Amino acid sequence: MQAVRIHRFGGPDVMTLEEIDRPSPSANEVLIKVFAASVNPVDAKMREGKYPVVTKKDLPYVLGRDVSGQIAAAGDNVSTFVIGDDVFAFLSPEHGGYEEFVLARVDEVAAKPKSLDQVGAAAVPLAGITAWQGLFDHGGLRQGQRVLIHGGAGGVGHFAIQFAKAKGAWVATTVSASDKEFVSDLGADQVIDYKSEKFEDLVEPVDLVFDLIGGETQERSFRVVKPGGALISTLQEPDKARAKKLNIRAERYTAQPNGAQLQEIADLIDQGKVKVVVASTFGLRRAAEAQSALKEKHIRGKVVLKVVEQQIRTVIDDDMRRLRAYQIWEDERRPEGQDLAHWYRAGDGGPTEERPDYRRYSSGVAPVGSLVIKFYHSGHQIRGYVRKVADKNAGDTIFPGEEMEPEAAFKLADSHKADSSEPIFIELVEGVEWDPGWGRLG
Repeated sequence: MQAVRIHRFGGPDVMTLEEIDRPSPSANEVLIKVFAASVNPVDAKMREGKYPVVTKKDLPYVLGRDVSGQIAAAGDNVSTFVIGDDVFAFLSPEHGGYEEFVLARVDEVAAKPKSLDQVGAAAVPLAGITAWQGLFDHGGLRQGQRVLIHGGAGGVGHFAIQFAKAKGAWVATTVSASDKEFVSDLGADQVIDYKSEKFEDLVEPVDLVFDLIGGETQERSFRVVKPGGALISTLQEPDKARAKKLNIRAERYTAQPNGAQLQEIADLIDQGKVKVVVASTFGLRRAAEAQSALKEKHIRGKVVLKVVEQQIRTVIDDDMRRLRAYQIWEDERRPEGQDLAHWYRAGDGGPTEERPDYRRYSSGVAPVGSLVIKFYHSGHQIRGYVRKVADKNAGDTIFPGEEMEPEAAFKLADSHKADSSEPIFIELVEGVEWDPGWGRLG
């Protein structure tokens, strides 16, 4: 699979697109097929070696912290997601999102908002969780309180305005003049042009300052926090001595992955209370250009990488499903370490980008007496049953006609082959993707 990695710290030129091995999930992990990944300022910090969580011992390192896609595989202890589920996730630092498949802890993952496409969903996790935890976990913002958000037009800021309004807070924000209409449309009650106006002269005291700018802006913010209020920053540690003297809380925090909070955000999005703004998109091989754009240009909303184009699912009937079967057999010329099962996809007219060895499957290819394992969704699980072809131009007889675990279905079919050279056909109902972990033939 393809991934954008760094082998040393430095500028955008250290990012390279490479072929690496596809990982496998452990007991409490899922493997996500990544359709889109967000680009965040922290990605550049990691690339430059300025983020302490990533050090030289972690190189080579895949960049990226949030993704959207589909579940491609799940660990033994995972029951909340099944293969094919549309999801999005804010990843812990040990896994990077700029790649075609990524591992994630199950507690980092949430169901993708139904109202968003994959690009829109990828824009949410890191920025959304950062805004959520800053306002509510660290800032303690409640209904009826007042909050001042610095940098309200950016990735985190545009979510923070909407979350605060959804929870019933009054919101002021500082932005450039060109963004005043944008944040007003998001629901901001008071908008200050930070270049021509001084927020400390215009904003009445607030319960919370959510600082996404730092520096001199943070220092001036102490003047507008009510006694007993809070100043929370994502960038630098506020002056604790000054905060104590003014009787306010002041802290810097780093957002942490949280699938449950991400699901709350998804619900707000689907309810129409929060909208996602994507400023621009880039292909995976243009990841360096995307990071440069985020740093050098005035970005309103988020920048997103399109990693893999999502295939549009079509509704097909039972007769057409039969044409989606997979024939699996052992390839004697396989390289050492390759899976025993070598497979071709049915229904494709020619080679595909994913598997250049795909061949067309035509009706009647399975001779009478052949065995077919059919896999389908049964609730939240994948189940299979084995059948024998009675007449290749008519219906099949069910054998034995009871659903079972995929591994058990493989063992049953393998044990009933007439001889070792007889092929076994695999039929996947729409929405079920092949998982080589189910079994191997031969």
